Amino acid sequence: MKDVIAVNGSVQYLLNNNVKPFLYLLTDVRFLHRRREDFYNFSRNSQFTIVNLDVYEQASVDDQKYIEENCLIIRSFYRREKGGFLKKIKFNILKRVHKALLISVPLSKRGRLAGFCKDISIGYCSCHTIAYTAIQVAYSLKYGRIICSGLDLTGSCPRFYDESTSPMPSELSKDLFKILPFFTFMRKNVSDLNIFNLSDDTAIHYDIIPYITASELEDEIYYDKIV
Repeated sequence: MKDVIAVNGSVQYLLNNNVKPFLYLLTDVRFLHRRREDFYNFSRNSQFTIVNLDVYEQASVDDQKYIEENCLIIRSFYRREKGGFLKKIKFNILKRVHKALLISVPLSKRGRLAGFCKDISIGYCSCHTIAYTAIQVAYSLKYGRIICSGLDLTGSCPRFYDESTSPMPSELSKDLFKILPFFTFMRKNVSDLNIFNLSDDTAIHYDIIPYITASELEDEIYYDKIV
């Protein structure tokens, strides 16, 4: 069985199909607030749990205690993706200190930065989709290959884990112009990233993340991380 990184509410689908996640990743504050019981269930049924600093800081005192005792907390390098002179200086210094941080910051505040971190213990680069964070987590764990499942980003597909209660709208379609440059940056700058996409309908060009079929996976003997 290949290790699985599950994100936000997708764990329910996996548990319903007798798949126990290796790692549960949550970066959506709303999910903890709206589906607290699910969060605890998913965390307890996963080998490891990672939440970001936003989730921790906006949690209740009881939830913060649980997170401190049972989860790893990671932090984004920035809250907004806008560029600017001071931000460029800051990250030029930071990436000299942390060689694992790859980041490009435009001088203009109208421009948008793009980045990728090879070591999530020092932080991660966020871009409006948890999938990108999950890829950085998988890379940090040094798996030889990463297989993405459900990475469509088309905005036309509902979240498959919101079939009945408390549906949470997807904002991928309006954020796509912010998201895609990060994946392009990743492809150009992370030369040893071995990544594939199982989705046959995706907004991410296959030149960036190549397509692979389930039957191709069944014929191979890799030990992969599935995100």
